[in-house]
Amino acid sequence: MPAVRVFSTGRVREKRGLRGVRRYFGDDWRDETLPVNVFLIEHPAGLCLVDAGQTAEAAEPGYFDRWYPFFRLSRFELRAADEAAAQLQAAGHAVADVRWVVCTHLHTDHVGGLAPFAQATVVVPRMEWDRAQGLGGRLRGYLPQRWPAHLTPQLVEFTGPPIGPFPSSHDIAGDGALQLVPFPGHTPGHAALLVRLGDGAGGWLCVGDAVHRASDMAERHPAVAAWCAQEGVAVLATHDDDAGAQIEDSKR
Repeated sequence: MPAVRVFSTGRVREKRGLRGVRRYFGDDWRDETLPVNVFLIEHPAGLCLVDAGQTAEAAEPGYFDRWYPFFRLSRFELRAADEAAAQLQAAGHAVADVRWVVCTHLHTDHVGGLAPFAQATVVVPRMEWDRAQGLGGRLRGYLPQRWPAHLTPQLVEFTGPPIGPFPSSHDIAGDGALQLVPFPGHTPGHAALLVRLGDGAGGWLCVGDAVHRASDMAERHPAVAAWCAQEGVAVLATHDDDAGAQIEDSKR
């Protein structure tokens, strides 16, 4: 039976307000911050990391090109000890034991911490990979120039059968326990990882940035929320401070 843990690779602070040009040039930051979570799944065939979180370099001046408008709206706050690899080691896991890193999408706070996992198979939806390449990718807010040079991902086409509200799937481990499913919205190539319990009931849905909080699912994605409730599947989101509580509640 897979087990799931959450680690927060620092915090992200956003600008106040919802829209308007002034947000890009002002210095009015929110008081509250959001976590940048990654999820570690202990599968019998090896560890699976859902997203790689952020790198501490992103908190240093000059990491982001000044022409990027996207990064005028958020500020990352973390140290080297907050990175995913460091936290896994502190929790007693060897980085070399991570067999898969599954990327829900390729924004910097999901792949900034990839470099230490050179031995892992990095799983990425093909549509997401294609959209993130080159100058076009940079204009869409990706940072392909910051990805580790050794990155050669396993690209997923989603040729597996539908699962609940998801039209197709990709079985990562070959035993049905780790099913990548398309979940477009935040980006067209965005995906989620469905982690199933050994008896086929319950589990977790790691939704990346499909929502900021699990509590937003019913409003944003009602069909998925209804299916998760019916199946006893807990929703785990990257920027949800309650992700740890969601995991604990799912064990009861």
